[in-house]
Amino acid sequence: MHTLPQTFCDTITHLHSHKGQKWLTDFPQLIRYCEERWRINIYSHFPLSYHFVAPAHKADGSELVVKLFVEPSELLHEQEALTALAGENTVKVVDSDAEKGILLLEKLSPGCPLSSLSTKEEAALIAARLMKSLWRVPHSDSTIETAVKREKQLREYTQMYPSGIDFLSSETLQHALSVFSELNRTSQQLFLLHGDLHHDNILQSGEAWKIIDPKGLIGEKEYEIIPFLLNHLPKTNVAETIDHRINIFVQELNVSKKRILLWGYAHSVLATCSLIEDRQDAASFLRAIEAFQHLYERYYGYKK
Repeated sequence: MHTLPQTFCDTITHLHSHKGQKWLTDFPQLIRYCEERWRINIYSHFPLSYHFVAPAHKADGSELVVKLFVEPSELLHEQEALTALAGENTVKVVDSDAEKGILLLEKLSPGCPLSSLSTKEEAALIAARLMKSLWRVPHSDSTIETAVKREKQLREYTQMYPSGIDFLSSETLQHALSVFSELNRTSQQLFLLHGDLHHDNILQSGEAWKIIDPKGLIGEKEYEIIPFLLNHLPKTNVAETIDHRINIFVQELNVSKKRILLWGYAHSVLATCSLIEDRQDAASFLRAIEAFQHLYERYYGYKK
């Protein structure tokens, strides 16, 4: 019997409405279907956010991970990203059932997240090395999301909330949109990126580290760094922490500090809008917005 946390159930119904409620009602049957089809036993879930994720054992004792999606289209996007980014540093797809929203993945062991490292500089260096091994030129027929689409999402927020949203003023929304637009207009070479590469999407596998949960994004290298900068931030000295991380990435990846700061600001505003709409805590992102502004003005002397 799998009991789902109420917070997870609330998230599913908030995001997916009646479809989400039906998915929750049918959840026990979905678990039985998985166990019978693949002859596995599904155990207690990992901490849940937007998808059900749990370890499972096959009859021969081997392990895997079961990930269930309410929207099959989300599974297809993740599977396309995993396939496109496949390599020795990326978690492997074992099997899937797109119609039912089921994805089976290899189980990484011990599976500790990069955030478990006591040396924060080492974490950034590992992330940088993984990024370098991951990036590749996207196929022309790729359906993976682009940075231009994310700009469009922010534009939609500015139209939906002409007076601002929660603690984000209309001026902040418009300013972030202009930065987003300018960055996309001036982007040079575009790459296939992970799209959400932070500490908890990098897990230990033996002596190595592997990447999980790609959203997939086509954009420039500097954009890939932003989720890592935003993750596991302290409540104080936020700008100093972000600046230290950026300096490591600039040195390791030969990327533009100026464009990292601009992408950081624009993406943080977009992500904050999404969190507010999803009724999630956005306080850390507000601190990040202020930090990116502060750092940009410190190094470049004016507000973009």
